[in-house]
Amino acid sequence: MSNHLEHDDFAEKPRRPIFRPILSILISGLAALCLIPLGFITGLSNPRLLEWITMGFPPTWPGTLAGVAIACLVMIPMIWIARSGSLDLIAFFLMWEALIMCGFFFLGITAWNLEGGLGQGILSTAPLVVLINCTGFAILLTVLGCTYAFLKSFGFRSKSIAPIVAGNDGRLKWFLRGIGFVTILLLALPMARTGIVPLLAYASEGAGGTAFGSVDPRLMLIESPALRAIYNLGYGLMPFVTAGLILYCIRKPIQFLKIDGIIIAILLIAQLLSGNRFPLALAAIATISLLSMERRIPRWILITAIVMYMFLFTVLGGFTGLLRWDKEQLFTGNPVSNSIEAAFTGNNLIDMRDASWVMSQWDFEPLNGMTYLGGLTSFIPSGIFPQKREWHLGLTAVRLVGWDDSTHPGLRISFFGESFLNFGLAGVITLGTVLGILFGSLLWVFHQASAARPSSLNRNLRILILMEMTLHLSNTSNAFSFWALGAILLIQWTLVDCFAPPDPVDHE
Repeated sequence: MSNHLEHDDFAEKPRRPIFRPILSILISGLAALCLIPLGFITGLSNPRLLEWITMGFPPTWPGTLAGVAIACLVMIPMIWIARSGSLDLIAFFLMWEALIMCGFFFLGITAWNLEGGLGQGILSTAPLVVLINCTGFAILLTVLGCTYAFLKSFGFRSKSIAPIVAGNDGRLKWFLRGIGFVTILLLALPMARTGIVPLLAYASEGAGGTAFGSVDPRLMLIESPALRAIYNLGYGLMPFVTAGLILYCIRKPIQFLKIDGIIIAILLIAQLLSGNRFPLALAAIATISLLSMERRIPRWILITAIVMYMFLFTVLGGFTGLLRWDKEQLFTGNPVSNSIEAAFTGNNLIDMRDASWVMSQWDFEPLNGMTYLGGLTSFIPSGIFPQKREWHLGLTAVRLVGWDDSTHPGLRISFFGESFLNFGLAGVITLGTVLGILFGSLLWVFHQASAARPSSLNRNLRILILMEMTLHLSNTSNAFSFWALGAILLIQWTLVDCFAPPDPVDHE
């Protein structure tokens, strides 16, 4: 049996309707334009509707609800990975959110790690954070399934799947090489300009000590607005440039020893030295995704690989945290179990704690779209539009808890936290609906591309970038990366696709 979706699932049929991604964007936009005003009319946009949950002794139901959500966020993506024989970024991020949800069960430790006796307030607010995220994910998965089933039932085919121009992948290689050199400069310039290499800046002794005292050297690296913009651009591009070049090298392994291999190595080193690990993890999962689209990987290998990846990602996240802040723990007891514990009790999988913290200090007055405006204006330089710092989600969260936004990069407040802060329960319902439509559409296109032969790296990479851009809609702190990836898609389309000769063969 084939490891990918059966050929009949995507077999071309006469007069199959063409699916255009712009339709999903328009439909999801229309849904948002209807649901948000409806929320104001019905009162669902008022966060105080759920404020009662934060009062009194913490109930017992959030643990059960969180457990069910974790199981669904793991098992449902696993099912479609096994069914399709390919790994997509949506599945990865939903399983990543399951790990984050596990942080709820460590609140008994993490809630008390903050000074000022904030633990009780965090524990009291945690049920609200669990409820809004479980509600949001339930809507998201339901709408995703309905959208996917609708497209499959009516036999829609993506317009981008049929035409494949043989020379596109060759032009893409030169494009990725050029962008790779640019990305290296973007990552290295802030370190060269400031003289700070975050990975090497931490002192060898003392928990929490660094060569710069208590200040995170990564913050000093991007203290200047110009350097921040430069680094964030490199941060956003690095995973996909690296993954694309690795695929070329897998096709021809000798390329690992040539220019492509050199670019990949320098990109990985530069990103590692900058102190931010997530782009490295995203580059790895994007590479696996592209490989699973191009080659038939046995289902059991794919499932085992993603489980091992999530395990190693958790362990390494905790390990590097201990390496930077508390090295003594690595030599006390079992380093693996200590690293796993550190991942959930340190500053890695901490979104549930931070969301509960922010909402425990919040007056439940809705932000009414302020942080979304911050995302829309994130590509404008701060010197031209300084208000965007006031509207930034992460920094808004820092100010809500009474911290100085000039010394902290921002707080993560869970997948549906921003939508609730802005529009209450109506925001959660709207975001779940919008992302469900977009995710379901992209997943349908992804599975068609995975089953299509010959495979096209140019097309497959575009699909992954679109998935990543859509995921950023849940957190406008990442809006700069959204616009950066959008710009790269436009440049890729211009340089790779627009200059391609017309394809005389209709692959329909």
